[in-house]
Amino acid sequence: MHIEIEDHNVKQNMIEASKLVWHVHGKKLLIISFTFFVLGIIFCGYFYNMIENTPKTQEFDREIDLEILFIFWMISLLFLFRFFRAKRNFYTRVKRDLNLAFNQSSTRKIIINDEGVEGITEHYRSFAKWEIINNFKVYDKYISITNLLNPSPFFIPIHLMAEEEYKSLLFYLRSSKKEIK
Repeated sequence: MHIEIEDHNVKQNMIEASKLVWHVHGKKLLIISFTFFVLGIIFCGYFYNMIENTPKTQEFDREIDLEILFIFWMISLLFLFRFFRAKRNFYTRVKRDLNLAFNQSSTRKIIINDEGVEGITEHYRSFAKWEIINNFKVYDKYISITNLLNPSPFFIPIHLMAEEEYKSLLFYLRSSKKEIK
């Protein structure tokens, strides 16, 4: 197998690929954040109900309950703000890394052969052997491969490949690597 891919719009393709990563991981983070937000609101309602039903003679306990109510309300908002801050930080990091890696050139050559996958620009070169690649995922326009050494996936643009090349690469990956659904 020997596939060569010329990517002349590498920054835009990498930003699109990063959006795919955020969509997958951001969905998990949003579910967690939203769950804690809802739990915070439920606890706020529970404590507010407790405060309203306490007798007026226990004024000191009422103030403590109001503080607890305020703390749960703040925690629920913090989890929701955490999601938006994580999203902003993710895209900031992606753009910074892209500018560092692809500062001078906007083209990249991807060579896929029997040894592994190699990405080459004028000032940056990455190589992943097939032995250290443990899983892959197929998207609409990209194949994401993940290796053991680097947690961030390596994206191979499908739309820049010929149909036979894509089918042979997909056959090789499905016969030798684990596919993530």
